[in-house]
Amino acid sequence: MAHSHHKAHSKAPKAPPPPYVEVTFVFRDLLKKPIEGLSVQIKAGTGAPKAPAWIYNEQELMGDGAAAGSVAASDAASASNTIAPLVDNSAESVTDKDGYAGTIHNAARNQPIDVLVKNRHGEYVLKATVTPTKDVSAFTVSSPEVHIEAVTKLTPKEALEQDLNVPVVKEDEVMTVERLVREFGPYIGSSQMVTEQGKVRKDFPTKHKETTTDEKTGKKKTTITIEHHYKVVDTGKPHTIVLNLLASRLNYPKPSEFNEDHFEYLAKSFGCEAAAVKALTKQETIGKGKWALDHGFDKNGLPRILFERHHFYNFTTPQINPKTKKRPPNPYKHFPDICFPKSGGFGKEGLHQYERFVRAANLDMNAAIMSCSWGAFQVLGEYYSSCGCSSPIELVNEYMKGIDSHVLMFEKFMKKEKSLAIRGLANKKWEDVAASYNGSQWKKHNPDYASDLEEFYNELK
Repeated sequence: MAHSHHKAHSKAPKAPPPPYVEVTFVFRDLLKKPIEGLSVQIKAGTGAPKAPAWIYNEQELMGDGAAAGSVAASDAASASNTIAPLVDNSAESVTDKDGYAGTIHNAARNQPIDVLVKNRHGEYVLKATVTPTKDVSAFTVSSPEVHIEAVTKLTPKEALEQDLNVPVVKEDEVMTVERLVREFGPYIGSSQMVTEQGKVRKDFPTKHKETTTDEKTGKKKTTITIEHHYKVVDTGKPHTIVLNLLASRLNYPKPSEFNEDHFEYLAKSFGCEAAAVKALTKQETIGKGKWALDHGFDKNGLPRILFERHHFYNFTTPQINPKTKKRPPNPYKHFPDICFPKSGGFGKEGLHQYERFVRAANLDMNAAIMSCSWGAFQVLGEYYSSCGCSSPIELVNEYMKGIDSHVLMFEKFMKKEKSLAIRGLANKKWEDVAASYNGSQWKKHNPDYASDLEEFYNELK
């Protein structure tokens, strides 16, 4: 029974986390072996406000206790309202034989930190940006995976020091397929891996004593050197961040999203409801996922595509010999993921599709374009003429511009190639739409296609 005169005891408010964290940087190759001799620069990332000067590698200079004491002193100074000078933090070092670059003992929590490596031209090049959140953490930077064919194989150190000259896209710039393949193609899918492993601790130091004799005085002189060793102690499941070497934006289409006017325009043109057009759009690009208006483009600004290897095989392999009744050998049999007689092997969405597309385009540009389903309505590139384009290249460059182009080309394509689908949309005969848009074998490949269309229509009307 509750007693109104008994007041509930309120819980003590949870203390906020300290503003400073300890962050260590280590460099390893993909086999987790240390990389020695890298010139590294650590600096506050873009957007990070000025902060108190970093205590960097303090444990090497004064010992672990002193470093901890310095951070504690910094916290105490904050508590006593002592205002420390604020600076744009930056530090440089060279990795030791353990791949250890250094430790910041008072990094600002939740603020970005850039990690740069000096290349062969003496310039510091950005390799990763990390944002520390834990009280103590260690970030391990691995050699980049770069998909550039070369005669010689780079060492892990050379891979980090190489001058890639990765191209960039300016804001509001529209990509072309020619530039995408030639300039950006070698770097699509290439990545830099950073793993947050936990805590780096210094092992017990090893003392080395060396005695030498002065030639002039004959006196013996003893020199003691102390060698420090570092190790990573995992504090939980490692968190790996894979950063694409390319910038996050590769194209700036305008507009990049649908609006209701687009669907109303198509509905009027096809003599159907806007919801019917939306249902077909959702079926082709999202499926059972949440309806969205930006599905014509990936987050990097490139039109959404699906590269189909069996189409590339059909476009690049000579036709069946009428005498032998056999097709000549596959000219690209060594690349089964991009050229194969059977459908499948699609892999992940997004940049992976462009990685496959670019490799195919370097073998045969037109065949690669015609082998992809493009944009908001996933129209196969082989129908470039039905979309009102004079060449496959023109088709892709139109898709790069914006969603308006997707809509206008889809309208032409439907009226030229899919009259049964148009009638099906108007009369809500979803099996006719499925047979026309997804082929006569749609029940074999996707038996739910028609029922999904009806479901999406009811959801979106």
